[in-house]
Amino acid sequence: MTAPGRPRDPRTRQAIVAAARRQLAEDGYDRVSVESIAREAGVGKPTVYRRWPSKAHVVFDAVFGEAQADTEMFSDTGDFEADLRRFVRAVFGFWGDPVVAAATMGILAERHRDPELSIRAQQLLDERTRAGFATLVAAGVRRGVLAAEVDAEMLYHLLVATGLYATQVLHTDHPDAVVDRLCALVLQGARARTEGAP
Repeated sequence: MTAPGRPRDPRTRQAIVAAARRQLAEDGYDRVSVESIAREAGVGKPTVYRRWPSKAHVVFDAVFGEAQADTEMFSDTGDFEADLRRFVRAVFGFWGDPVVAAATMGILAERHRDPELSIRAQQLLDERTRAGFATLVAAGVRRGVLAAEVDAEMLYHLLVATGLYATQVLHTDHPDAVVDRLCALVLQGARARTEGAP
């Protein structure tokens, strides 16, 4: 059995990630390079390439690799409508973050050239976020606010995709108003109907 190599210094990774995030926010995806990230982090390019195979992979991990689902997104306060708005506002805030915005469009453009990156691009919001939203919807059903047959997965896709489109394509100036309209539309379509109601 060969002896393990020297453990990688976590500070090196932190410096690379911090450089990538700063450059994304200030310069945009196209102007970021492995060379510029390495230079700012104070390491050589080979050090970056030992950890990531491409710029896109560095960017993905710098922005999404350690993302944690915000537990406050899924607070069960007993008021489902307020809890839904809290989640949707958090989604809009996520997509509206300048670092996330710069990374997302670049990664989605490059994923066609890299099957592994294509798979990872589907995980921009991870399974913990999906599970948290499913629990939120289940609470709405349990309280009789949402119809029992509501499709939680499709509803999740609808809210996340609309947040992405509104913030990164439309560049909406009034996200709170859009959030309110979107939640009203969702509740209109998914609300539980009383017996005999049209």
